[in-house]
Amino acid sequence: MSSAPGRTTAGRGAGRAPGAHEHLLRQVRAELDGGATTRQACRHVGALAGVHPATLLQWWRASDRTGAPVRSGPSRRHLLTLRLVALLGLAVLGADVTLGNVLPTAGVLAAGLLPVWAGALARFPGARAVVLLAVASVGCGLLLVALPGAHAVELRFTVATCTRTLALVLGLGFVLWCRGFLRVETVALGYGAGVLLAALPHVPGSPNAWKYQLALPVTLVVLALVQRVPGPTGSVVVLLALVGLGAVSVVRDYRSFFGFTALTAVVVGWQLLRAGGRVRRRPRRAPVAPWLATGALLALAGAALYRGAEQLLLSGVLGRELQLRSEAQVRAAGSLLAGGRPEWAGTLRLMRDTPAGFGPGAVPSPHDVVVAREGLATVGLGPDNGYVDNYMFGGQFRLHSTVADAWSNFGWVGVAFTLLLGLLVVHALLTRVAAGTASALVVLLGLRALWDLAVGPMYTDLPEVVLALALALQARPDPPLRSTGRLRTATALPAAPRRTPTGVAG
Repeated sequence: MSSAPGRTTAGRGAGRAPGAHEHLLRQVRAELDGGATTRQACRHVGALAGVHPATLLQWWRASDRTGAPVRSGPSRRHLLTLRLVALLGLAVLGADVTLGNVLPTAGVLAAGLLPVWAGALARFPGARAVVLLAVASVGCGLLLVALPGAHAVELRFTVATCTRTLALVLGLGFVLWCRGFLRVETVALGYGAGVLLAALPHVPGSPNAWKYQLALPVTLVVLALVQRVPGPTGSVVVLLALVGLGAVSVVRDYRSFFGFTALTAVVVGWQLLRAGGRVRRRPRRAPVAPWLATGALLALAGAALYRGAEQLLLSGVLGRELQLRSEAQVRAAGSLLAGGRPEWAGTLRLMRDTPAGFGPGAVPSPHDVVVAREGLATVGLGPDNGYVDNYMFGGQFRLHSTVADAWSNFGWVGVAFTLLLGLLVVHALLTRVAAGTASALVVLLGLRALWDLAVGPMYTDLPEVVLALALALQARPDPPLRSTGRLRTATALPAAPRRTPTGVAG
């Protein structure tokens, strides 16, 4: 007597070897990374591999949701515990608490979980290179302070700089591991909650709470929430959120952040127009020409936005106070960018005078200050300036640029480390935008990361660069499936992303 049709169909493929199960579950995991729902992923993978989606869904529910079968059966409690640990760890990373101004708690957490997340680095191209180059940078910095004739060193700054850098790259691995079973929005929400909780105690005494404490965490939380709104309504909500964040930034004198929100809105809107207002169901691999064209268009859009914002500021449309400050910066240095961030003029003079760098914790000598002042004078920064004496060279080198600070602390190996971060962020952004799958969250964080690399202090802004990279990197596709019997040969599967509010995949 024949069995019921539903039972026969659902059981198709049920007797496969565990190795075949693992291949299929890894493909399901890749689909979920691309934004698909569990049922969408099982239907897509099952159709290509000749396995009924119901059977594949049973295998997935009997796994740990990372692609590795669990022989003892399903464990929802295990999955819930895993997610809670990940969210708690993300909050700790975001809070960025340092014990005794030397030991980051995030580094302790990530180092303790190293055996858990180490394997996740291999899934993301460039991640292992970032970790290796960071370790090499710290080694180079320690060599600089140990060489004969090196600068005097403040040991606590040496230890703090090295431990913080290592902690951040360990945190990169932890976030990439979390992405294996959490959506990008959930990762950003957990991290943003940690940043917000750590920032709130400093708000009452801050001269500009939005600029110095609240802009980043509020943006992370808001975009992470609104990107969950499905369909065309979600796209409108995301654009309205960007407009609101930009308006607050203008009112609170955070000009650069206003630029990030405006350019992000342009990119998101452009993707929607290219898709005809429809949600892109599957990311396509962009050929080289559109990839390059996307980069050129983004550069032109950024330049046009900069010029437009400059005119708005100088004309007084955004307020009299911003107009007076902008006019003074243009008169002093010739442009808003050079006038607002003059530190690079002094940094370039220092690079010519001491090409090798100084090492972490090095104390600036009077000669270093004189050399830097010569460069700063070319952009209108006079000699009697407390900012130069108290901040830039007040007991250590603080050059207000992640790349410049990396050179000062770790030499040219440190520069290579920060440039690799920037190149990976640019590559991820261009790839996603060219394919029409870049979410507002990834675009805004990526743009801010590039800004921080150029003109943001390494000690405070490197965590944001690492977070942007962790969310922007795309997982490497699994190798093609090759098996015998009823399991057909299948090439690496394209992801089937779920609807997102920006009209694109996150």
